[in-house]
Amino acid sequence: MKNNAETTHSQHHADQQGRVPDMANKAGHESDEHAALSSSSRGRSISKIALASLSALVVLAMMFVLVAIEPAQGKVDSDNSGSAMQTHAVTQHTIMGYCPSRMSLADSGNYGDSQFQASAGDISSDSAHAAFGAIYDSSITAFPNNDGTALATQLEDKDPTNDAAVSIAQSDVNAHALVQNTQLLDTKSGAGAASSVVSQATQGDLRGLSATSCVSPALSQSFLLPATDTGWTQQLVIANPTDKATAISFNVWGTVKTGTLALNTARTVTIGAGSESVYDLAAAAPQQDGLFVTVASKDTAVAAVVKVVGLDGLKSLGSEYVTATGSAAQSMVLPGVTKGQHVKLLAYAESASKLSISWVTKAGLKNATSQSLEAHRVASIDMGSVPDDAMAVSVTADNDIHASAITTVDGSDGQQDFGVIAAQSTPQFSAIALPKGLGGSLVLANRSTQEASADIDIYNADGARLETKTVQIGPNAASSLALSDLGSNIAAITVQQQASSKNALSWDIALSSSTLDDAKIAASSYLQPVSLMLQHARITVNETVGVLR
Repeated sequence: MKNNAETTHSQHHADQQGRVPDMANKAGHESDEHAALSSSSRGRSISKIALASLSALVVLAMMFVLVAIEPAQGKVDSDNSGSAMQTHAVTQHTIMGYCPSRMSLADSGNYGDSQFQASAGDISSDSAHAAFGAIYDSSITAFPNNDGTALATQLEDKDPTNDAAVSIAQSDVNAHALVQNTQLLDTKSGAGAASSVVSQATQGDLRGLSATSCVSPALSQSFLLPATDTGWTQQLVIANPTDKATAISFNVWGTVKTGTLALNTARTVTIGAGSESVYDLAAAAPQQDGLFVTVASKDTAVAAVVKVVGLDGLKSLGSEYVTATGSAAQSMVLPGVTKGQHVKLLAYAESASKLSISWVTKAGLKNATSQSLEAHRVASIDMGSVPDDAMAVSVTADNDIHASAITTVDGSDGQQDFGVIAAQSTPQFSAIALPKGLGGSLVLANRSTQEASADIDIYNADGARLETKTVQIGPNAASSLALSDLGSNIAAITVQQQASSKNALSWDIALSSSTLDDAKIAASSYLQPVSLMLQHARITVNETVGVLR
């Protein structure tokens, strides 16, 4: 029994000893796990701290970029100094022609004895208006028309069965100017509008003939004008047909000296919306044998015409409407001179030039004179009387120039009249609307060294085509066609140059009046063609959306 008890006690002791290492091992394992967990937790904390630090660095870097570095300028967000500008060309569907009021005296006040008072006499004025091609609407309205009460006259194609598609209107012109507005259905060469106005008188100080084709508004225009001697007036009439006022600035050059002239009047005027203004150029720059005048509008396109009237005591020296010259060129031809006239050539250039001036006949050129032209100074060149066979004046230069011809004809009792032929670049398609009761000659001149040809269409007041005539003009030659040979009651004429002519032909109508002929009143005046080419406008878009800072 005792042995069994000792055995049991020994086993129990052994078991206790065996369990002690096991517990020790367990405690060791738990200690290792706790150490591992602590290490993992410290690793995660370090990772979080590192990530937070990195995020902070990124945020700080972005803030530095936004604050310290200016954003790049783009097409959407841009400031005014780096704005994006785009220009687009569009075809115009609306055409405007401004026709000045009838010829008038600059001062019609009643001073002194009645026999010495200036008088407009029995002056009358007529206009003609034509629209060609597919037209939605073409109408004539008195101008100014600020209250909108002036009635519009619609142009009408009175013969719609005719394939000509020409609408005509003729009217009287009184105290108001006229504006023709035309809306095209289809824009193509040969479609458009032309209009003109003519004044004539057999008595008073405006005896003779004055005429002009109506003009389109423009931002800048240039004029070559006759002398501003004592007794001469030059009324620059400026019309602003838009709904926005604009400032007009002038620069004037003369024959007395080189460079712009110091004017006796202001160099700028403001034209209200839908109104006219008159500027006296003869008072601004007197005692010149000729003027070159530039007119520039700041905000809107304006129409401008100069009414020139010459008086010498009780003698009438004539009157005329003068419109803007064409672009400067090295070669030009001025058609319409006739036997019995005296011609003076006016020229102006930005650079010194040598001019070669010739008469143009049916057989070609006939040398007239040569002349040196100073830069920035108008030259007035006396060409004398027109030879029997001459129909135009040819001018060539070694630099671009502006030129006009002044034709003067003498009547009885010292009465004279004059006309002005401004050098124009005549396009492939062009037209003239002819007021009623006038005659004359259609004169074409070829400035090239190759033969040129054109088709001439004649229309009556109903818009019906009377005749189509094809003409060929030899190199550096001219041709004249009497209007009486082209038909009766002519209301409009169009000329289409053949493509091979390369726009070498210039043409106009040298007018005559049976009323003045019967009264033995000298008359000289011209109607120059209006372009029927596609009308283009350029629209400039300036993006100025800026970034707020």
